[in-house]
Amino acid sequence: MQIHSITRFIAAPFLLAIGYVLYQVGGSYEFRDAYGWMVFPLLVILVALYVFSPNIDFWYHKKHPIKLDESMINWLNTYFVFYQSLSEKDKETFRNRMSLFMEAKEFYLMKREKEAMPEEMKTIITAHAIWVSFGHADYLLPSFDRIVAYTHPFPTPYYKHLHTVEVEENDGVILLSFEHVINGLHSKEKYNVALHGFADAYLQEWNKTETQNIDEQQLELVSNIKHQSILDTIGFDRTSSTLVASHHYFKFFNDLKQQTPELFTTLNAIFKLNEIDGRSKT
Repeated sequence: MQIHSITRFIAAPFLLAIGYVLYQVGGSYEFRDAYGWMVFPLLVILVALYVFSPNIDFWYHKKHPIKLDESMINWLNTYFVFYQSLSEKDKETFRNRMSLFMEAKEFYLMKREKEAMPEEMKTIITAHAIWVSFGHADYLLPSFDRIVAYTHPFPTPYYKHLHTVEVEENDGVILLSFEHVINGLHSKEKYNVALHGFADAYLQEWNKTETQNIDEQQLELVSNIKHQSILDTIGFDRTSSTLVASHHYFKFFNDLKQQTPELFTTLNAIFKLNEIDGRSKT
């Protein structure tokens, strides 16, 4: 049996107790005089459980993660190449991390009004976050509590022009154009804005500095994606070479490893995917 809220189980006896005390107090002056004082501490406990229930439940789920729906697992097995490369043990770790990440974040879909993000969309975006962070124990991005997806390029108060990815640490939000996430995931010729955005967020979270002396032409040779095409995709006139190289580290892992071993070693010291079971064999 999966327990979605351990707090409810903890709260149940206190609810029964306060219900019993209130019932008895209402029917007996003697009971009220002897035990009426119990209402206040029971109420304090219940309020505390309510206030801290997200923290308590999250702590419990770290030890007993909620299993992903079968539809999510089927999607990973069918479409997510990195997940397919993992050992069975690492696949379980990947799924558990996804479950905890989705519980820890607020996900929104922006249309005319802000809506709850559909589960399939949430699965696809979260899988990218866990991919980027899979070499680390620190994967929950506490500085970012919201993930917002648009179905198309979007403007924001910080950047008035249309763009497809934005990471704002001060606001604790990561914004993505889902159309471009899908294009980048399923086409080798397309730049994946989810990898770009989450690499940016995790590098900020881990306080990693810019990688120096990255050759943009070398990156083009590895990926066959022109730098201008990347800029056109993300919607900015410039971007960090470290983020582009990080994107290629994930999407063109073997090509980067073979063609630019020095850069690969630098990036692998940050992201550490070469130490993962499935990757170490490639």
